[in-house]
Amino acid sequence: MAEPKLDMQPQHWAMVRSILQRHAAGHEVWAFGSRAKGTAKPYSDLDLAIITSEPLSLAEGAALADAFADSELPWRVDLVDWATTGSAFRRLIERDKVVVQTNAKTPSSTD
Repeated sequence: MAEPKLDMQPQHWAMVRSILQRHAAGHEVWAFGSRAKGTAKPYSDLDLAIITSEPLSLAEGAALADAFADSELPWRVDLVDWATTGSAFRRLIERDKVVVQTNAKTPSSTD
């Protein structure tokens, strides 16, 4: 499947995809912020929203955060649990979102 339109190198997308498939399978994931808008600087972080109806468990959130922290990505990944965000922040995320994983465990892109 095609890579999403994110401001990152293909090898970095492969690492992100692998971590999401291992630790967030079954959840839709959206990128937002500068990497989704195409305005990232070389070391800008990657903002990801995990789309959930119920908050992630502490174990799920920690495993996902640890996997990104332990990865060889050259920048930080900030994770947002959709179920715990307010409506104003949700609108901000939705404005520039890029779907990077569907809830069917398959990465996708948005046009």
